[in-house]
Amino acid sequence: MTVTGRTSYEVVYSTPGAPVGGGYYANPAPAQDNGRTYEYGPPTHQCPYGTMSSPAGVRPFMFKCLDAPQAAPAQGTTTVTTVTATDAATLLADGSGITRQPPGPEVLLTKDFITYTSPDTQVLTTTIAGTPVTIHATPTTYTWNWGDGTTTTTTDPGAPWPGQTNTHRYTHTAQDVTTTLTTTWKATYTPAGGTTTPITGTITTTNTTTPYNIVRTITYLTDQAETQQEH
Repeated sequence: MTVTGRTSYEVVYSTPGAPVGGGYYANPAPAQDNGRTYEYGPPTHQCPYGTMSSPAGVRPFMFKCLDAPQAAPAQGTTTVTTVTATDAATLLADGSGITRQPPGPEVLLTKDFITYTSPDTQVLTTTIAGTPVTIHATPTTYTWNWGDGTTTTTTDPGAPWPGQTNTHRYTHTAQDVTTTLTTTWKATYTPAGGTTTPITGTITTTNTTTPYNIVRTITYLTDQAETQQEH
């Protein structure tokens, strides 16, 4: 069987007195893919992407042209699946998240501003080059940009009040301030049927809070108590 004008084709054929055979051919190396149903064709057939011709003595042959030119992997070839740091960061688009206390629109200069995030390992699934892949990603460090020109880097994800461990105090009033968290991750990937491999490179994600205003507490002195006591 010969083919011209394309890099691959599918064909099933038979010779007189012999069982039907066949395969999926990447010109010229075959990779077997039997058990398909084909219709009989003439000794030479014009496919959309080329011409197939049967050799002398092979009558008849059955054929099926592929929908588009493509190459089949040669027998014995191992497909290598690799997940990059960029791939992992894309899958981790939601990051580790941020919770802040207080959650409202104002933060007082005289009070601790509390933030924390999730330290949980994330299990992600994707498909690369037709191979299902499972990724396990775990946060390792957290960098908090407080929006006032200062940052804090820690391995502590923080905790809510009253057991807070990650706090910040502002020194100036400001409007529409946000805190940004950059989380660094370590991760591994496991292709279906393959071995677990560490992902090389730096994996980072970012989360940003909603805006808030930094305000000062104002104390007013009144004579209300004295008035109530008729002094």
